[in-house]
Amino acid sequence: MGETSSSGGECWVSRLPDRRLARWVGFYLDFQRIAPVPETRTVGALNSVVVVFDLDTPVRYPVAGSPLASVSPVVGLSSKPLTYTRVGRERGIIVELTPLGARALFGLPLREISGTRVGIDDLLGARAGLLREELQEARDANHRFRILDRRLSSWLLDAPELPEPVDRSWRSLTISGGAVKVDDLAERAGLSRQYLATRFHREVGLPPKAVGRIARCHHAVRLLTGTNPPPLPRLAALCGYTDQAHLNRDFRLLIGRTPTALLRPGSATDLHLGSLFSLRPTPLTGTNLEAGRPLL
Repeated sequence: MGETSSSGGECWVSRLPDRRLARWVGFYLDFQRIAPVPETRTVGALNSVVVVFDLDTPVRYPVAGSPLASVSPVVGLSSKPLTYTRVGRERGIIVELTPLGARALFGLPLREISGTRVGIDDLLGARAGLLREELQEARDANHRFRILDRRLSSWLLDAPELPEPVDRSWRSLTISGGAVKVDDLAERAGLSRQYLATRFHREVGLPPKAVGRIARCHHAVRLLTGTNPPPLPRLAALCGYTDQAHLNRDFRLLIGRTPTALLRPGSATDLHLGSLFSLRPTPLTGTNLEAGRPLL
């Protein structure tokens, strides 16, 4: 089952992948949207790898040196917001990959694409072109999702895996909202803290402490935008911040907005918060709260 949302000429259809792909793929999001005039948007810090398959050629420009390819970008984990400008019609599919999935699909440590302007064609070559053709010829969003299930299953299920201690540590940090200490992760893995942190950084693209910090901020965003959100001082305490000022500072550095500004009508912020494990079932789609679309 998927979830559909539309507003102001924009349409979003989301679905979780086939259950066999759950460890590799977080969600699919089929989208169409139109910007009659240039619009600048911000992508909040990422704790997963986001791949865009553009089905039309968009008019999209990175801003202020953001490492964002103009067409079909692949965006690795990032510890700061990315900014881009778009105008005209966009049509495509967003696929969220876990580090395990990205390592299997691209066959390289994610540090090699972290902070780099790279597109899906650069990483997959002819496979990307063939998949894009299939997606363009599909009847509708559900048909495109089935194509992704089939292709990704054939590419990922028997591919080389992320080192198990790294994969388990990333999942622990993500599911806990950053509440697990790096020392505890190293102890569970039977490794030194330094060795785990070095290997983690190479394979995932960010150090474990940075991943935990982003996970904590994402947890705060979910609570803030959910039903009956707590007051900001309570939100800070629930998510492990020292105080509200600490919460505000992390939001500005990671999301590009304070919690209050994020909730204002027209906040041009794209948030990809993942949909893993205990976070399911939450097929989160879109970014504009005032338009009635839940956050991604």
